Amino acid sequence: MKATQRLAETQEYLQRAFDYQESELAAARKRFTEKARDGNRGAHAELERIKVQQSSLAQRREQALLQARREVDLIQPGRVEILASALVQPSTDPEDIKARDAEVERIAMEVAIAFESAQGADVRDVSTPDKARLAGLTDYPGFDLLSKRTGEERGIEVKGRVGVGEIELTENEWARACILRERYWLYAVFDCGGAQPRLLRVQDPFAKLIAKARGSVVIGYSDIVRSASE
Repeated sequence: MKATQRLAETQEYLQRAFDYQESELAAARKRFTEKARDGNRGAHAELERIKVQQSSLAQRREQALLQARREVDLIQPGRVEILASALVQPSTDPEDIKARDAEVERIAMEVAIAFESAQGADVRDVSTPDKARLAGLTDYPGFDLLSKRTGEERGIEVKGRVGVGEIELTENEWARACILRERYWLYAVFDCGGAQPRLLRVQDPFAKLIAKARGSVVIGYSDIVRSASE
């Protein structure tokens, strides 16, 4: 693939991705503005979060496009010569691992929230005690997102992976899956380290997924693929 063609395709993908996010944020802002006007206290905090995301969107878009152009500019034709080989492994530094896990979690949450918002759902992040209390839940509800649709409410546990692999649910998350059953969903986002993360959604994972006990429970990637909703 020529460098110019690769750049054009990358820019097109990035543009579509940011356009989609811009549209979702605009729709969410309108929805929560109306809720705030109706006196919903929780809507004000969510509205401010949306405004912050909107204000940084243009800068993030430009940075992503600039990075794509720089990567292509570095590609120059020439004779290939192998000077050395090396085995590169991810850093084992605890701080690096923590930062990498946080980025994967952020990507997975964005993908899950974007999907729910696109379905017209009123989706709330309840992944921390403060956010859970704001939504009227206990400090540790056992899921990350509270999604409300017409006639339906979902507790959604979001898990992200850099590539593919097993998904681990805590004892509390598995217990909530057992209690809520059809109202509990697992949203597993794979390939968060690539350009196109993949979302697989499993309703009632307690009934559909085979788990291995390990204090927490571990669910295999192939089991998630077989049980995922269309």
